Amino acid sequence: MSASPWAPLIAVGGQEQVCLYHSGTGELLGIIPFPEGEPQSLTFTRDGKQLLIAGGRHSLSGCAVVVDVATGERIAKVGDELDIVLAADISPNKQKIAIAGPQKIVRVFDTSTGELVREMKKHTDWVFALRYSPDGVLLATGDRSNGLIVWEAETGRLYSELTGHTGEVRSLDFRSDSNVLASGSLDGTIRLWDMNESKEIKSWPAHGGGVNSVIFAQNGFLASAGRDARIKLWNGNGELQNEFAGLSEAALEVAIT
Repeated sequence: MSASPWAPLIAVGGQEQVCLYHSGTGELLGIIPFPEGEPQSLTFTRDGKQLLIAGGRHSLSGCAVVVDVATGERIAKVGDELDIVLAADISPNKQKIAIAGPQKIVRVFDTSTGELVREMKKHTDWVFALRYSPDGVLLATGDRSNGLIVWEAETGRLYSELTGHTGEVRSLDFRSDSNVLASGSLDGTIRLWDMNESKEIKSWPAHGGGVNSVIFAQNGFLASAGRDARIKLWNGNGELQNEFAGLSEAALEVAIT
């Protein structure tokens, strides 16, 4: 699931398709086919004009496609993976697309040509989360064995390894100023990391059973979804602002319009 940064629009992935809904009314506005399989990662570009859809079929194939939101037309397709793509993001300038998954390798492609630009190999387990910083300088990736790595986006060189989580790193997001990275893990915690000094700023228990999704709002607040079937809103210091109940099973994704 993903929310457009500029329109009341929510994208929700399903079997071989992505549905677009009006966030205010719930009205179905359109359906984007994804015949390649299951969408696992949905990301709007920062201007809201395109949607990056990544996924595929388990143990068979994976890729990422960029679609024009207004027309539904495919603009680009990258990757020819031997397994499903679990995480993907497009750089702020839209020139690069990074994908990762069970193959443990982060691959970066040129959006316009579809050519492989580089591979980053350091993860020892499935990569579940991947996010470019808003300024395009850094690329953060998290894996199933609590590995959390930050790379230089332009060169692919290692920037830092962040240690602290004791469970799968399921979700990553940068604050709008790119100086702070938030990570959510199945160890139940949300952690905030200072990118200038590559150190942990704050950590707190957020969801019993694990955090599946965490995302920054433009004002620096964070929303999180957990296996405890709760959605929570936090301020930048990790203080609980609101809690939303009513789900009958684990919350897998959260988005902010």
